[in-house]
This record gives sequence, C-alpha cells and structure tokens, in this order.
Amino acid sequence: MSIGNKNYFEIFSLQENFDLDLDKLTTEYKNLQAQSHPDKYSDAGDAIRLQALQLSSIINDAFDTLKSPLKRAAYLLMLNGIDPEENNQNHLSEALLLQQIDWRDQLDQAADEENLNMIERLKQEAGEEKKSCINEFYNCANAYNFMDAKPIYNKLQFIEKMLSEINRIEEKILDY
Repeated sequence: MSIGNKNYFEIFSLQENFDLDLDKLTTEYKNLQAQSHPDKYSDAGDAIRLQALQLSSIINDAFDTLKSPLKRAAYLLMLNGIDPEENNQNHLSEALLLQQIDWRDQLDQAADEENLNMIERLKQEAGEEKKSCINEFYNCANAYNFMDAKPIYNKLQFIEKMLSEINRIEEKILDY
C-alpha cells in the first residue's frame, strides 16, 4: 500500500471536510491497519519492515488528527494556508478574554472550596460552548471561509484547555 503525497483525508478516502463520518473513518483506519501493520511483515527484510512501521505511524497520526475536532480544525486550516499555531491577539475578542478570566476565577474558587457542583456547572457550560464553536467552525469551513474560522479555532483551543483543567481539578478533588 502506498500513501504517497496523500493528505490525511485522502488516506481514509474521505472528503476534505470538517464534518466527518467518524464510523467510516474508524472502519477505514482498521482496514488500513490490518493491511499495513508491522507485525504482518515480521518475516520480511529490514527495509520492508521499516516501511510498514513508517506507514503504520502515518496512518495512526492521520487517524488521531481526524478523529479530534480540534486537531481536524487545525489540519484544515493548515491545508488551506493558515498557520493554526500562529498566535495573534487580534483573533481573540474582548468577550472571549473576559470569559477566560471569569471561568478561571470560578474554577479557582471551586477548587479552593472543593465545590463539585460548581465544577460540574463549569464543565457543562464549557461543553456547550465547545459544541457551539464546533458548529461555527463547521459553517466557516463549509463556506471555505478559513480566515473567519481561525479565531473560532483559537476559541476552541481555549475551551479544550479549560475542559482539561476542569477535569484535572475534579479528579484532584475526587482523589483519582
């Protein structure tokens, strides 16, 4: 099997689109791994085993990227000539900056008080905001408006970090 110069969407025979059929992605991933897994080539020569290992690694990276909405958004931005990691404060609205401060203050308070109800409320609010951002990014991507999608991606990054922090503090309080 040859991947050549295919992008991650092409590897899995998917359209280059933010909205993916995750079941199809998973099925294609399993099929490709079954064809190219390095264990399948354990009796082959060193060059063939190395090639199988590299191919398997690319397939794993592609799958991990496409199954995550945040990573998929970054990949689509990159494919469309926009550096997803370029940090430009102009992309961040005043409302987002104020929301960050508010959520962090609430999270600090919840952590200090070990208030699981407040943490659960924050998690729900951030989760709803994440869904909204995903929908906004989807709309921009479908309209091939990746310049407007970039600030939405930045907001989605913040929300993902916030959700991770919420989960970390919740686990600490619950002593996981």
